Amino acid sequence: MSKKQLLLVDGHALLYRAYHAFPPLTSPSGEPTGAVFGFWRILTTLLKDRQPSHLGVAFDVKDETTFRKEQFPAYKATRSPMPDDLAAQIELAHELVTLLDCPIYAKERWEADDLLGTIAKQAESEGFEVLILSPDRDLWQLATEHIHLIVPGLQGKRELEIAVDDVPAHLGISAGQVVEYKGLRGDPSDNLPGVPGVGEVTAKEILSRFANLEELYEALEAGTAGLKPAVTAKLIAAKEDAYLSRELATIRTDAPATFDAARSRLEVAHPDQLAARFADLGFKSLLRDLPKATALGAQVAAVFEEAGEAPTVQVDAPSYRTDEALAPILREMEHYGVMIDRSYLQGLERTYAEEIADLADELNKAAGQPFNPDSPTQVSHILYEVLGAPTAGVKKTQRGYTTDADALEKLSHIPLAGRLLKYREVTKLLSTYIKPLQEAADAQDRIHTSYAPDTATGRISSRNPNLQNIPVRTERGQAVRRAFIASPGHQLVAADYSQIELRVAADLSADPGLIAAFKEHADFHEATARRMGVDRRTAKVINFSILYGKGAFGLSQDLGISVPEAKQYLETYFATFPKLRAYLDEQVHLATTQGFVETKFGRRRSFPELMGNAPYVRKEAAKREAMNLPIQGTAADIMKLAMVALAPRLTQVPGAHLMLTVHDELVLDVPEVQVATTAKLLQEVMESAVTLSVPVEVEVKLGSNWRDLSPVQPGE
Repeated sequence: MSKKQLLLVDGHALLYRAYHAFPPLTSPSGEPTGAVFGFWRILTTLLKDRQPSHLGVAFDVKDETTFRKEQFPAYKATRSPMPDDLAAQIELAHELVTLLDCPIYAKERWEADDLLGTIAKQAESEGFEVLILSPDRDLWQLATEHIHLIVPGLQGKRELEIAVDDVPAHLGISAGQVVEYKGLRGDPSDNLPGVPGVGEVTAKEILSRFANLEELYEALEAGTAGLKPAVTAKLIAAKEDAYLSRELATIRTDAPATFDAARSRLEVAHPDQLAARFADLGFKSLLRDLPKATALGAQVAAVFEEAGEAPTVQVDAPSYRTDEALAPILREMEHYGVMIDRSYLQGLERTYAEEIADLADELNKAAGQPFNPDSPTQVSHILYEVLGAPTAGVKKTQRGYTTDADALEKLSHIPLAGRLLKYREVTKLLSTYIKPLQEAADAQDRIHTSYAPDTATGRISSRNPNLQNIPVRTERGQAVRRAFIASPGHQLVAADYSQIELRVAADLSADPGLIAAFKEHADFHEATARRMGVDRRTAKVINFSILYGKGAFGLSQDLGISVPEAKQYLETYFATFPKLRAYLDEQVHLATTQGFVETKFGRRRSFPELMGNAPYVRKEAAKREAMNLPIQGTAADIMKLAMVALAPRLTQVPGAHLMLTVHDELVLDVPEVQVATTAKLLQEVMESAVTLSVPVEVEVKLGSNWRDLSPVQPGE
């Protein structure tokens, strides 16, 4: 590479990648810093390895309408909003980059991609070699001989460098065809329509024969395209959407931004301030990664040495080290994916669509007139005005009396209300799970979700799609779980911790009654029921209500009883388990006085609202969360410790793969000949991952799909 080398950083995209790949850290003052820490870890590693001479960072402008939205209002309309704890770090990211005194490119109506493309082309024309650091493959359309893309590497893996000749090997199309592919396939993440019915395989097959849309449609009009009639019909019908999608996907290189070589030279204008901010944030480990050969590294390191080392609060905690070790395991799970039975889901889609149509007819008959069951306003009118359902105690909104699930449950004696509940369940399953799961699957019928530790609880969350909220409580919901299957010649081996949060509560509180109940290996809810003189269901509801910090009102809602009755239950419960009450009160005291609570393994969560002038409602919610965090967070840490311990041992079982994690459960895809070995290993590792003052028990199940799993006793 030439000495004139410009590194351009896709700021928002890199922050998103860091947010999902690094643990949810907090600074000594309690502000979230995980994404910023990851951003700088990636950046400083690349600066050290590549030693570019020039630097620039591009950011999107918050809440601004871009020219693409003006042209196509639905552009990116389906994207989830930025998580609050990530949004809170954007300003900090800007602040730290500013201290480098490098150009920050951000412009109203323009996206960061366009600014990166514009600067990259200008720098290339001035003889620079350009590296664009971004996990976004859309930018691969910019690849040339002198513009390379860098996909950040994580957890010890080297970054991926993409030159123009590398694109076909990774995407199956050329760099110049990236936007042509978007025109045909569309892009769900950006809500680009493309050509409905044209998937990844078909789009790439078309582009292997035609360089671009112009060549394709010219052949279609001449009747010489040679495509299947069904595909031809789809392409012709969606011609305008194809061209629109391509246009929206094209990165502009004429944005109002100017490359200034002198301004972009890599230096640090405020090394003392940068060092001080790193110290404030507990980022001392980053300073060791700064490139000592550059002005940046030399200046900051010198200032930092003079200032002395700053204490790190979360970065070196055991929970952080666990998260760091867990990251490559989660990436491997994402890569392996989860197999679905596509034909089964297609059949379920047809069945549920017919059921929805039948239910809609039944609803119209029950109402005595046609109406839209998806309209809360129309449902409220039919239910309360036409049918005269009682409104006493029913919440009233701007659209009329509420028709939420709680209200309909109370009116289930009215035929319309019961059918509406059923209608909503089926339509939600169809629109939220059955159709999206098929769309999310790749050509091999595997779904590749994204995993990341939740910043609040430490639990591992699943996104795009979320595979942790697949319903289980109803027969129809379980039917969706039936679609998750083992690979050919494999079986699913699943294991989940038995009542792990209650066991953690017993351990952390050292309550003798709780400990005794678990040491007896009895049904804990039944044991609680006997001690309190209530039935098992009531005891179970009370047990979990206590864990989540609910008071008398919340418990009354859960049990459908009066507040005085619920209050009496709570008094009886805490008289039965007095040390648990003292432990929960102590967590609220700690959150209020020191500003945070922590898990058994040192994972902290701050509660600044309990130390300030937050509204009463927010403070009460924070108190409930402070009670629950050490318990739920410790349970989450235990699961992660188990996964970290399992991974190296699982490599000794040929063909076995961690496939799915859902809170207290792990699901593995295992060759049939390895099922017995894996089941025994899984139970052994999970039960020995932590030692508590009560037994840790794990139940193992086997089956060909996620719904139909049967309990087994490993080793028998």
